[in-house]
Amino acid sequence: MMSVALLPGTKYAPMAAIAIVLLLIGSSAAVDNSPEGGNITPNDEFPVISVNGTPTIDPSAYRLVVDGTVQNVLSFTLDDVRAMPAVSEVLTLRSVSGPEGRANFTGVPLRTILDMAVLNASSQKVAFFSADGYSTDLTIDEARLGDVLVCYEMNGEPLPPQQGFPVRMVVPDHWGYKWAKWVTHIEVVDHDFKGYWESRGWSDNAWITPQSDWLYHAVLLTAAGIAGGLAGASGMVNGWRRLNGGKYLVDPRVHAYAGYAFAILSIVVLVWWVAQTYAYRGAVGYTYHGRLAIPAVALEAIGLVTGVLLVKRRSKVRWLHTLATVGGFALFLLTVILGIQLAML
Repeated sequence: MMSVALLPGTKYAPMAAIAIVLLLIGSSAAVDNSPEGGNITPNDEFPVISVNGTPTIDPSAYRLVVDGTVQNVLSFTLDDVRAMPAVSEVLTLRSVSGPEGRANFTGVPLRTILDMAVLNASSQKVAFFSADGYSTDLTIDEARLGDVLVCYEMNGEPLPPQQGFPVRMVVPDHWGYKWAKWVTHIEVVDHDFKGYWESRGWSDNAWITPQSDWLYHAVLLTAAGIAGGLAGASGMVNGWRRLNGGKYLVDPRVHAYAGYAFAILSIVVLVWWVAQTYAYRGAVGYTYHGRLAIPAVALEAIGLVTGVLLVKRRSKVRWLHTLATVGGFALFLLTVILGIQLAML
């Protein structure tokens, strides 16, 4: 039987692989991340993340205190906060760990309250303290952005207890650890304050950028998975036919190019992920998704090296190549499944 190539002229296979990857990345950039796009997450399905559980707060006894390097110390009841001019914003809260939810948040612009307090010239940051012991911070410039809210409603209803009742912060375009819940105290400070996670090594710059958005991580993993699947399928088919004395069904170069793309993309994604997670979390491998990715990519790297040796007629490494590529792809699929699970929490 004559060899059948999956692509007309396999010398174009690398360019085709690159084109597919660029198409995937380009399509991801077209996703609507504007406030008007995307589906609203019901309140009872919104991700719940906290460090010490959900505190119980009596709304009649609640006070929001604003003090520090200000000329006017303020204290608001919940009714006081609700009586101020409010705005509503449809925004997505994204966790560094993966979960996200989209809701219509209603509240008072933080800068309205800061203007009432009148900040001293020495002020550097605004610190937020929660009833559960959590804290975080924003720079003065970030805190005065018009879309940063002291929020008391979510999807037209009072904040659910697990979402920060009676008051939480809403900080668009920042990772979720800046969206403090159950806020009882806002302190303007004249020093470089570090909040709960920031003092534990997380980045104080929590802006979500295209480079830090996990969407691109997912897109590149998808491209790697397509290449890995093509490499695995073509390798198994050709290997079976070779063992049975037949001719290759798929041009071996297609298998090689797909295998190279799979390994290289996986390595690039891992390096990028390590850099981003260390920058934002101050740690690497804090989930099973991340822990499994490291041995998966190590096996894929071995598969890449042994694949190159096989092209150079070093047939003794064939068994190692098979074990490394099959094991690496299996772990790769498991990391993808765990990553999807994280995103859906």
